[in-house]
Amino acid sequence: MLYAAKSHIGLVRTMNQDGFSVLPGLSAGELFVVADGMGGPQAGDVASQLAIERVGLYVREHLRPDSDPGEILLSALATANAAIYQQACENISYRGMGTTIVCAFARPGVLYIAHVGDSRAYMLSGSEFSQVTDDHSLVAELVRRGQLTQEEAKHHPQRNIVTRSLGTEPHSYPDLNLYPWHSDDVVLLCSDGLTNHVADDEIRSFMEDARVVATVVDLERVVDAMIQAALARGGTDNVTVLVAVNREEAGNK
Repeated sequence: MLYAAKSHIGLVRTMNQDGFSVLPGLSAGELFVVADGMGGPQAGDVASQLAIERVGLYVREHLRPDSDPGEILLSALATANAAIYQQACENISYRGMGTTIVCAFARPGVLYIAHVGDSRAYMLSGSEFSQVTDDHSLVAELVRRGQLTQEEAKHHPQRNIVTRSLGTEPHSYPDLNLYPWHSDDVVLLCSDGLTNHVADDEIRSFMEDARVVATVVDLERVVDAMIQAALARGGTDNVTVLVAVNREEAGNK
């Protein structure tokens, strides 16, 4: 798998509450995670990092070649949710903390996507490009009900309110979906620091660039370009981008 990831603090925030993780070479595939913390400067950082650590640890410890990766991902998210919620209950400075999270588990022929909140996953498969996660947010729900247009949602004063998150309640309710994972398919995981500033058609163009690169260094340049696009338009939030292409780096077997 060819992959690259980067997180940037942005141009306004004083702390980066985003995080990401890549676990390659697992017994049954590879895991990619992006999280975007919330709940105050210190608490948001704690929540996102705790989520990433607990999800990665659970998957590493429980995944076997004959496991159901979807069930493993859901159990990993439940474990992370419990850990964040417990810390928030025990430490007053962490009260109310939580995080969004999006996870992709790639195995031969199948890509599993699990998420909570408004961090997103996009896929480019053949000529088909789509956002494959539905935002768990107030404005997204209003759009789905026909009460807001997509354009109105982009500028709505409550656009940052999420309706589901990890760690803010005793139980969390992730979405899980499976997709075919063909050679040269591309998946993007990102925080809303990217999607608040970069339109879907631009994201598609970046992912098309990612599909044809030959090396990790080239893919890192694409990731950097995506982040720079968000920064050029204000960089009002932390920006995290993770891109994986379903093939090997040129020259590797």
